[in-house]
Amino acid sequence: MGKHRGKKPIRGGARQPQSRDDKQNDWNAFVGTDKGNAGFEEYYKTQGIMPEADWEPFMGSLRKELPVTFRVTGSRAHAETINDIIKNTYVPNMQNVEFEGQKYDPPSQLSWYPGQLAWQVDAPKRVVRKTEPFKNFQRFLVGETEVGNLSRQEAVSMIPPLFLDVQPHHICLDMCAAPGSKTAQIIEALNPHHTASTGLLIANDSDYKRTHMLVHQTGRMPSRGLIVTNFDASLFPSIKLKGGKQLQFDRILADVPCSGDGTLRKNLEIWNKWGAADGNSLHTLQLRILERAMNMLKPGGRLVYSTCSFNPSEDEAVIAAALNGKPGKFHIVDVSAELPHLKRRSGMSSWKVGSQPAVKARQLVWYDTFEDYKEAIKKGEEKENDRGKGLPRTLWPPANAGELNLDRCMRLLPHDQNTGGFFVCVLEKKADATESNEDSASSSLKRPATSPPPASESKRPRDKSPAPNASAPATSTETTSAPTPAPQTSTKKDKRDLTFKEDPLSYVDPEHEEVKSIVERFNVQDSFPRNNLMVRNEYGDPLRTIYMTNEIVKEIIENNDYTRLRVVSAGVKCFARQDSSQRTEIRCKWRTPMDGILEVLPHVGEGVVISATLEELRVLLEDHYPPVDSFKDGEWKNIMQSRDMGCEIVKFEAGKLAGGELALPMYLPVWKAKMSLSLMIDKREKSILSLRTFGEDICKPPPPQKDFHKKPEGEVESVPVTEGEGEAGIALVAEVAQGDAVAENTEESVLNA
Repeated sequence: MGKHRGKKPIRGGARQPQSRDDKQNDWNAFVGTDKGNAGFEEYYKTQGIMPEADWEPFMGSLRKELPVTFRVTGSRAHAETINDIIKNTYVPNMQNVEFEGQKYDPPSQLSWYPGQLAWQVDAPKRVVRKTEPFKNFQRFLVGETEVGNLSRQEAVSMIPPLFLDVQPHHICLDMCAAPGSKTAQIIEALNPHHTASTGLLIANDSDYKRTHMLVHQTGRMPSRGLIVTNFDASLFPSIKLKGGKQLQFDRILADVPCSGDGTLRKNLEIWNKWGAADGNSLHTLQLRILERAMNMLKPGGRLVYSTCSFNPSEDEAVIAAALNGKPGKFHIVDVSAELPHLKRRSGMSSWKVGSQPAVKARQLVWYDTFEDYKEAIKKGEEKENDRGKGLPRTLWPPANAGELNLDRCMRLLPHDQNTGGFFVCVLEKKADATESNEDSASSSLKRPATSPPPASESKRPRDKSPAPNASAPATSTETTSAPTPAPQTSTKKDKRDLTFKEDPLSYVDPEHEEVKSIVERFNVQDSFPRNNLMVRNEYGDPLRTIYMTNEIVKEIIENNDYTRLRVVSAGVKCFARQDSSQRTEIRCKWRTPMDGILEVLPHVGEGVVISATLEELRVLLEDHYPPVDSFKDGEWKNIMQSRDMGCEIVKFEAGKLAGGELALPMYLPVWKAKMSLSLMIDKREKSILSLRTFGEDICKPPPPQKDFHKKPEGEVESVPVTEGEGEAGIALVAEVAQGDAVAENTEESVLNA
């Protein structure tokens, strides 16, 4: 993915990038042509980010359409099966595809990605849309991406999480997480076999709207150890643990906001808008984010800093300033031996600082030293902003730049492996280093910790109007008439953030009657973590949705005010209330949504999971509410007739039957009513499942909602799942010793069909 800042001003008075066509300010610098910008070329030729012989291949690559890349979910036990389907079914059919007199190669695996689970499609979109083999492959990609088996992600965007070296027990932070493609990779590493991970990932983003997108995307890769927060990354708060301790992280990803010129191949508007001041204006914010990350890292921990920019002002200059701010406590890790097939360029130890002063708007001016720049201000050749600030000294190479091992940084250039552009640096905190886990003392642009996060910390240009009351499926309001409990202890130093409007988080009494009904219905064993069931209201009442968290998430929730931490979501949706009426014949009114079915499975007792075949699946797909009597006589029908009303977990066995094929078994929730059944996945996912399994969409449309309650009693008792309910993708679950699946997000629609 590419990310670059929008048009709103950087907080703290940093100047706007001076490449914008802003007639009011009279600095229309470097107005570019279609896939060309003279200022861009002058700037990077002068910087010397590559040998002169590479310049033409570099520019030629930037002008070409970016290949589509995607990866198979690495933590899924059936990842190899999905990979084999691509290799053995689709790739052979795309050999020698010819369009308008030109032949196009089939998709190829990225040699450097672990397990070769990442793929690249070089054919242009017009070829994909108009040739049958590629169209069939596209339909496959769209379906598998929708249900979370694949993730559409730019190749270079996959790199930073790989260098984090995340282990299942690690405490991790993704500081600028939305839209969530890298977040998905970290979750996969924390949950390699969907086991009960003791690790944690806090996925943070400063844009409130984008945190809700993050919640939706992470719904396809459920994890009990996930918290989504909404905070300015440069002032990410200290997190309390038991006994007054503060949380420190084993791994931190700082994929910071940047000018985004590494994304020129897909964000074509940058060609006309690029200017030298873009990177200069973001340098201070990037440095503040990195400094904050360094303060929160454990001794011996690893931190990855990355941008999708070629600019040393946003790359090496930030790293050098951060290292010199904490002398002797951090070092750059040499990862040249890791991912050996990945082509990369070494970082730079010297660079130049260019400026586009308003008084010379069409001219790029270079300053060898900070003192030269200050002298230009005195002479009126440069102007400071309205706060009396100009370019920071840290933009220039420090005197000790050659001693910082900046050559261990990595710059990914597009012509090396047909990718976008990226910069990556891996930092490690020395084992004996200690830090105060307070906000960075070197930050000069502080604001109260409870203030809403700044809009400038965005990855893409977009409308960032505040939306404190926006809603998302995973953060639905739950209200009750129960008496108000005593307020949480609050001190003058630790006040609640009244600007944050999300619902409170609290844990359910494990002896609550609703929990007992779930325990009885699913025959859950003693291993079931009933002490870790959480709801979104301050009374601990299970009203609509029950979430499950692990112990570290619970410790954080119970020791921090959720508003000050700006918690948008936590844990995984484990149970959803299916029947809201007072009918006593339904003893358990809770079902297992697709988000959490894999969390429940390890704890259910014998006889809970019902086996079925593709014949039963076909009937459940063809009819939204098939009567039990419509199934053929046999064990399945007998079991279903004997069951009480409520949710059933059904295992559909792998094999070929009824005109369909399943390569692996899968588990799906089915609601049993008096006389009918209902497959509890939304209509979009039903269609995808039907296409994948039977080769066609055999699903009939559901009956209109408005006529639902007019059905004869007993014909349809289950409450239908609506599209807005945010169900996660269908989980294909392999039967291996530890193996299950964890779904992951998609950043963009596959191949943009």
